Amino acid sequence: MSHRTLVNAISLSRIPIAALFVLFFAHDKTLFLVSVALCGFALTTDVLDWYLARRLRIASAASRHWDSLGDKAFYVSVIVAFLSNGLLGSLLSWALLFREVALYITRILYFRNINGVERIRPFTNWHGYFMYLMITLGLVDMYGRLNGWTTELYPFIQLAAVGAAAFGIASIFSFIYLDGDK
Repeated sequence: MSHRTLVNAISLSRIPIAALFVLFFAHDKTLFLVSVALCGFALTTDVLDWYLARRLRIASAASRHWDSLGDKAFYVSVIVAFLSNGLLGSLLSWALLFREVALYITRILYFRNINGVERIRPFTNWHGYFMYLMITLGLVDMYGRLNGWTTELYPFIQLAAVGAAAFGIASIFSFIYLDGDK
């Protein structure tokens, strides 16, 4: 197996991890702990593929797309799991899911801008930071619910989702407008 194939396989491993996360994220302490472990495993694969791609000097645009696909699969699983467990509102769930689909459609339609994708990195990074914040708050809230605590984190989960959606949509428009820079 080549180094590039290994790194891409690590990125794509988040797809089955994401499916398992949706299955295990429930109002049951044991299942919830499994979903937390899966979340940790997904984060580990995200860091590992990034590290290996740079360490082995095989980072490429194609590899970034595979990594992004793995990330999106996990984000979608979190959105679905949080929505079905009352941690995320319907409209925000739709906005976050729409962003994930629109991102790929936009990259297909404006493929000529792909070489400038690094220039929109701040928007995509902030989208990711807010997604991680939303995930963390949601996991803490679910843990509290399972232990009979009132955490009152719901509004903060929604605010993190708004931040993720706003920066995510800004990243799409920024990508489209890279074309105007030419």
